[in-house]
Amino acid sequence: MIAGLGIDLVSVDRIRRAMANPRFTQRILTKRERGAGELTAEHVAGRWSAKEAVSKCLGRPLRWHDVEVLPDANGAPRAFLREGLLPEGCAILLSITHERSMAAAVAALVATSRADPGAME
Repeated sequence: MIAGLGIDLVSVDRIRRAMANPRFTQRILTKRERGAGELTAEHVAGRWSAKEAVSKCLGRPLRWHDVEVLPDANGAPRAFLREGLLPEGCAILLSITHERSMAAAVAALVATSRADPGAME
């Protein structure tokens, strides 16, 4: 059962301009995210959008390092949340896309058990 849904869209050029400041990627991405591939503007924009979408699907504000977006064994993005932020009995599904000037992500909070959906609020 889907318990929350979030989507975000960001301009790759906006992220490219922000990346002119080397501290930007340190503020937005965890150390493991920064080490998980080439830090192109498209890559960083996708991670930005994914973190925003995860925050929206949870229905609460998060700090940038509360969410870590890393590829799984097949290269698909997975969201890892700081301990205590993911409701019990739930998982997050995540998809990221980018095309030239825009990056977007969709995140779904999915109940993985038969827990009372009202308990997730």
